[in-house]
Amino acid sequence: MSGTLKNASQALAATPFFTQEGMLPRTPEDVLRNQVEQQRALIEAAEISRTACRAANVPYSGPPCMDVLHITLCFDGTNNHEPTDKRNSPPTTSNVARLYHASLGGGAGLEQSRANEAGFYAYYMQGVGTEFPEVGEFEPDAMGLVAARGGENRINWGLTRLIDALRRHCGESHLEPAQAFAWGRQMGSCLGDALNTGKARRRAALEGPLIALRETVERLHASRSIPRINALRLYVYGFSRGAAQARTFTQWLHQLTEVEVNGETCYLFAGVPISIGFLGLFDTVASVGMAYLAPFVSGHMGWADGSLRLPESQVFLERCVHLVAAHEQRGSFPLDSIRRKAEPDDPDCPSTYRAGTFEYLYPGVHSDVGGGYPPGDQGKALGGNHELLSQLPLQHMFHEAYQVGAPLQAPADALSEEQKERWPWLVMDGATYDAFDISPTLVRRFNIWLDAQDNGPLEEVMAREAGLITGWRISRYANFLFRTTSAWAHVQGKDMSEEERSAFAALHRRQREEDTALRAGKEPCAVPADHERHLALKRAYEQRTGVGEIALNTAKTFEPSLDQHQLHGAMLDFRRDYVPEWNLNPFGSGLSQGRLINASVGGLVYLLNEQDEAEEYRDLRRAGNREVTRWFGEDLVPRDDEAWELMRLFDEHVHDSRAWFMNAALDEREVFSDYFRYRAIFFDGESNKRLSLLATAGQVIGVAAALASVGLSVSRRDPRLLVGLLMPGLGIPVFRGKLGVVPTIEAFESATGIALPLVEGLDEVRAYTRQIGNVLKLVQALPPPAPLNERTADGRGWQPLMDAIQSCLFDL
Repeated sequence: MSGTLKNASQALAATPFFTQEGMLPRTPEDVLRNQVEQQRALIEAAEISRTACRAANVPYSGPPCMDVLHITLCFDGTNNHEPTDKRNSPPTTSNVARLYHASLGGGAGLEQSRANEAGFYAYYMQGVGTEFPEVGEFEPDAMGLVAARGGENRINWGLTRLIDALRRHCGESHLEPAQAFAWGRQMGSCLGDALNTGKARRRAALEGPLIALRETVERLHASRSIPRINALRLYVYGFSRGAAQARTFTQWLHQLTEVEVNGETCYLFAGVPISIGFLGLFDTVASVGMAYLAPFVSGHMGWADGSLRLPESQVFLERCVHLVAAHEQRGSFPLDSIRRKAEPDDPDCPSTYRAGTFEYLYPGVHSDVGGGYPPGDQGKALGGNHELLSQLPLQHMFHEAYQVGAPLQAPADALSEEQKERWPWLVMDGATYDAFDISPTLVRRFNIWLDAQDNGPLEEVMAREAGLITGWRISRYANFLFRTTSAWAHVQGKDMSEEERSAFAALHRRQREEDTALRAGKEPCAVPADHERHLALKRAYEQRTGVGEIALNTAKTFEPSLDQHQLHGAMLDFRRDYVPEWNLNPFGSGLSQGRLINASVGGLVYLLNEQDEAEEYRDLRRAGNREVTRWFGEDLVPRDDEAWELMRLFDEHVHDSRAWFMNAALDEREVFSDYFRYRAIFFDGESNKRLSLLATAGQVIGVAAALASVGLSVSRRDPRLLVGLLMPGLGIPVFRGKLGVVPTIEAFESATGIALPLVEGLDEVRAYTRQIGNVLKLVQALPPPAPLNERTADGRGWQPLMDAIQSCLFDL
């Protein structure tokens, strides 16, 4: 059950109301304040120099010639990819990509080159699941979408970008991609090197390059060939798994640069002081992506395991802002809050935010906060880009970063003529400015939503917001009134038929093959016989729907247009659970089966408590009914103008991520989940749900034999049946039994299906708890699994298991 943690938790930061003017800089004074913040390190150094001269009774000759390098790093979300997203019509760029476009020192062109000379550099890392040739990913990767494969490559690439920026400012050439790739491989995880920690690998890989770079910097400083590089100041942004990467990057850089100098903790990169001035996060998700396969909550894969907690040092990390989606509920998208216990081992320590860190809530689902939806998707934001709900958090994040000196461009109207002439790279071009635009209607509806919200701890406010959107769904989905909205009208007749989907997929595949052949300097395969028929089907679809020519984005996996089918399925899905129309078998076992193949792929895997899920259904159903009473009359018509505007916020701006997810990814609802679930939230070593830890660090807990491939099978009470025990009035058949029946958990060898032996004494480890950090400590005390070999097989009675595995390997 979603709930409040044991000790009093700190409330969210209050999300600000928007004015019609928005939050971008508007005057030359705004721009000047941003520049002053950027130069703060130089101003402080000049003051130190002035004080030293005064103490030595020598004339002060002015500030020393110094530079501060400002480096922006952007980690995009799953399946987000520049530059191809920008080339889409309409563009599907995420908020991270839009911030990158507005950052100084990124991209090509004369003005950006001049920004580089002034000490500004910006780098962009494509989202997992998309191609990223620089790290050896030359085509879209389904495992990147499902299991975040490639995330570590992107973090390590980010580390090498710091070397690239410092080299270039020292007058050297770009860091060769092949060299950066080789260092990334050395830093990366290796199954055969399990005893060598990631921290040790990163130090070993970068120690030589950093020493050489430090010597270069010192030599140039000594000869006064360049202004003294006084500091490296970083600005890091991330969305979704990219936000998890940004947080992991922060933690790893903290480990890599922390040193003691004369008894004082310092942070040095190639001998230069380094800090992160701003860390901007959109809805952090570290899910391994397998949670939808079984009643599990999953996440914190290898590179994110234990690395998402923010460093405590405000010297190293000055400010962090995390913007969270209020209405995301998918089971496989658990949120990682930045809130934590300052003393993790103290059971009485409250859960709070570190100084300089702030968490805000915004309406909508995951990509309504992080961006990436095009106007018109699911019939939302029909007026254009400026009606996308994600524009609000985009401008807020820009504002937060700009206030602390983040090197970002400003609208042309905000700069004086003198500023434009001296620093032409500060001016936003038209396309970038348009990408930040916000509709006055959206602002008005957002402010009404915000005014109706009561603040409090994150998990409590999100629980209330889950009740609000459930109330909207009762009106729009359970009663099919969504069919009266402009969104539903827009999606009519635009779904691809099965034949059209097949044609688009074939054309996408063919284009990708041609791209691969071109990259390898080879001739592409012969044109398939049905290629012209596929092109004709594509043209016919474009003409039928009036969408214009659809570009095939081969940097990403193909995604068919199925909005009408998805939204229709969402209405049926919600109504089936709300009414309810479950059609349960009264003569069945009353058990639901969950199965996770090869749970040893890494990360943390938790089992959800079926009793809590039943209680969540009860609580959300009741909360939704209360919201219906609050906002609607008996005829389900909104009570007043404010209620109408709030409903239109959901009707016309908030997307349904679950409707897309259950159809596009699975062609079915998100298994073992539904709309009546609170989102799982992790607070470092705590959670808002009672969870039972099943696997960690690539190892299924309690399995006595050490094997490379282990599966899990769970038999538990069906939560829908337990709803009948909690809410008899729904008329669900009630089975004999009681709440709190302990599930049966079995482990099996994935290839053969043979049951594996479990160690004794797992009750305490397997107990449901919100204090998940304590369980990890219990796991560390368990005896390690014994290797499966001739000796252990004979001594422990495992010979049948060993024979079966060997037979399976022989058959392969």
